[in-house]
Amino acid sequence: MNNKKIKIRYHHLMCIPRYKGKGYSETFCRNLEKIKYSLKNNNYVLVDDCDDICICCPNNVDGKCTDESKVSRYDKLVKEKRIKGEKIEPKHICYDCCWFYICKNIDI
Repeated sequence: MNNKKIKIRYHHLMCIPRYKGKGYSETFCRNLEKIKYSLKNNNYVLVDDCDDICICCPNNVDGKCTDESKVSRYDKLVKEKRIKGEKIEPKHICYDCCWFYICKNIDI
C-alpha cells in the first residue's frame, strides 16, 4: 500500500484482527493480508461504505455492497460501541455473517 490513507469500514475493525487466511478468493485474501499489514502504521480512515477491503469482494457491485443493509447494521453497531468505549464482540454484532464460524471464538 502506498502513503494514502486506507479506507476501512467500521465493521472491518472486527474482521481484520480475526482474519485467518480464508476469504472469497485468493485475490481477496492477498488484498486483506496487505491491508492488515499496512494498518500497523495506523494510516487509515473509517468509512460507512465500501472500503479498500471491499475492492476485491464479490459482493461489491459498482462500489455498493449487495448486503449493504446487513453490513450497515454492523457498521452502526461497531461505531456506537467505539463511541461508548465498549468492547466490540462479533457475537453481538455479526452473528449472521457467513464468516462468523471462523471468528466467533477468537477473543481480541
